[in-house]
Amino acid sequence: MHHVKSVLLSGALVLWTGTVPAQDSTQATAEPETATAEAALLTQAELETLMAPVALYPDTLLIQILVAATYPLDVVKADRFVLTNAEMDPDSLKTSIEAEGWDPSVTVLATAFPTVLADMAEHVEWTEAVGTAMLAQSEDVLSAVQTLRDQAIETGALISGEAQAVTQDEDDNVVITPTDPEVVYVPEYNPDEVYDNTLGDALLTGALIFGTFAVIDAIFDDNDDWYDYWGCRNCGGWGGGPIIHNPDIDIDIDGDVNIGSNNRPDLGWKPDEGRKRDAQDKITARRDAGGDSKLPLDKAATRPAGADRGDALRGQLSDRTGAKDISRPEAAQRLPQVERPSTRPAADKAQAIRDTSARPATAKKPAVKKPAAQKVATKKPTAKPSALKKRAPAGKTRAAADRGKAGKLKARR
Repeated sequence: MHHVKSVLLSGALVLWTGTVPAQDSTQATAEPETATAEAALLTQAELETLMAPVALYPDTLLIQILVAATYPLDVVKADRFVLTNAEMDPDSLKTSIEAEGWDPSVTVLATAFPTVLADMAEHVEWTEAVGTAMLAQSEDVLSAVQTLRDQAIETGALISGEAQAVTQDEDDNVVITPTDPEVVYVPEYNPDEVYDNTLGDALLTGALIFGTFAVIDAIFDDNDDWYDYWGCRNCGGWGGGPIIHNPDIDIDIDGDVNIGSNNRPDLGWKPDEGRKRDAQDKITARRDAGGDSKLPLDKAATRPAGADRGDALRGQLSDRTGAKDISRPEAAQRLPQVERPSTRPAADKAQAIRDTSARPATAKKPAVKKPAAQKVATKKPTAKPSALKKRAPAGKTRAAADRGKAGKLKARR
């Protein structure tokens, strides 16, 4: 089709007859297509449901879970490898795990946190959904984690203590680090409780328990890249920063990330562009007629039938070393409960943290008895998390907020 266009050239009005370029119509539809693709990603509410079971984990452990989830098949392989070789001595097992060539996130979970890995393998559908979300919209995932941490602070469930320190960074992000970087505790909690402001103090008492831990200096020596990694305060990727899941840089336990004069362009984890597009397409395709995601966002709903895999693993490790299985109720060494603040609206997140996060002047290690031969002592969560029943307003306004179908985000401080 030919059209007549009026073109102003050097002050003169000229008539031009020609064919309208084909790209004009393409450009006219490009923005709506992009908007449709953005709207099809997981919403804030869906991401909160997905991340609820692990949002209160220490930053550096959480990062390993999030990145390892992008390799769900390797998670299952690593879990089977650890179980099959549970009779191997710890040093040989560590060397054998490293030789498999998995992503560092999978390798370190298999080495230091085998029951966390076992839990991910048991709920592999949920694990795959976490990995898909990380590949497709990692910043939205991290924003949902911050929202959940805000909620847990407001309920009084997330506080500092002997196991962990809860602080804020300069951008108002909630940071969780081990109180003692050499002893990393894994919190166990029910999401229906810790994020619910309607529950009273009685129900929140003991909402987070710390029976599972890894003794870092029994697993890694001071020449290992991972040795000082666990106390890093700047590794979480908050606010668009790098997600440091492989500490092949100088990290000290005070939280600084020192990359020296050679500013490495590859610093931090980023999804491959091809895998990112595939993940976005998968999320878009997995919606029902009503627009709800069909991805397995509820971790509790993905628990397989049959024996507890973690029990089998811990039993073999206990039999091999002769050490007590600390995950058993009669043997578990629980940390003393910390007096919790009264349940309140807690509009001031910073004040809520200040009320509960002061460390003793001379912090002491949690009382952990290190087994002579057992490198890692772990405990399987006894209560399986379930999906969130209620959601408080989000604490961050990012891309997910624009797509959110449920939940209204509060303004960023």
